[in-house]
Amino acid sequence: MIFPIDFRPSIGIQVWKGVFPTVNYALSIQNYNLWGRQFTIADALVAIWLIIAGVFMLRYFVKYQEMRRIFQKYSTEANEQYQSVLSRITQEKKIKKKIAVYQNPGITIPCAEGVFRWNIYLPDYDYSEEELYYALLHECTHFTNGDLYIKWLTQLCRCLCWWNPLVYKMQDTLEKNLEIRCDLTVTENLSQKEQLSYLGTIVKTLKNAQKKRGSGVLYGVHLADKNGEELKERFEIICKNQDKKTGRNQKRKYMVYFFLMIVLSYTVVIQPAYDPPEDEIITEEGMEELTPDNTYVQKEGDKYYMIYKNDKDEISKEDAEEMKMSGFEVKENEEK
Repeated sequence: MIFPIDFRPSIGIQVWKGVFPTVNYALSIQNYNLWGRQFTIADALVAIWLIIAGVFMLRYFVKYQEMRRIFQKYSTEANEQYQSVLSRITQEKKIKKKIAVYQNPGITIPCAEGVFRWNIYLPDYDYSEEELYYALLHECTHFTNGDLYIKWLTQLCRCLCWWNPLVYKMQDTLEKNLEIRCDLTVTENLSQKEQLSYLGTIVKTLKNAQKKRGSGVLYGVHLADKNGEELKERFEIICKNQDKKTGRNQKRKYMVYFFLMIVLSYTVVIQPAYDPPEDEIITEEGMEELTPDNTYVQKEGDKYYMIYKNDKDEISKEDAEEMKMSGFEVKENEEK
């Protein structure tokens, strides 16, 4: 959708009849006039698309800035215990970029925020040191996995492709899968006991959030649905993945699949085809169009001739082959 490129080796399939050429002509070729300016229906649709996409992007940017201001207004810098645990995680994970951690009484779950400056906001709960470690480790992993950049990209796709319902479904599914990938990254080097402690921290965090909000629907959370099926699925994936590693080879494999999918999707291009207008073919009085009905190609030995009524003109072999492909009959004359 973002890069509609026709590769040179692409196979073009010309469609002369049917709905496709008719619709394409009505949308992209037929001109209309408004206030002295000519435009096509496709031009109008593109203008509408860009205007609505621009409104959606502006609205999202304003809401994001409002959220940041609220976070900054009601957040306080975390105490020494939080800073100490965060420093331990950054050393273990070799994170060089600075991460700031804050406490905010207005939120219900831990969350990571920021693209250029990384911030972690935690609810005003009494965490044990182990729970605090896993909560901060989870959010730091979102940063190192690049999840926030992916979420920004999906939001951009949602604004640009606002007309496509599949994009909304893609965004919801992707956010859930990012949480699962984050879990797998966190737990891949943990023992079974440590994994259970990590899962216990998640359960406690969600229970505290539900108590505070008095509802099973958690704003901004895609970890569990109302009946807990997504949370159950998440835990099952972690348990089944104990002996597997989410290493670079797997990432390379998925990148290769993605690249092949993009390339193969453009190897065949369906193109509408039209006969040229008669007024562009016959430009002078007395000039007629050469068609397979009044013209043919005659081969005499190694030479080719185009026969039109009483006219006989020698042509090259390449021109003869091209005329043959265009439907002109080729006759062979064995006389020398």
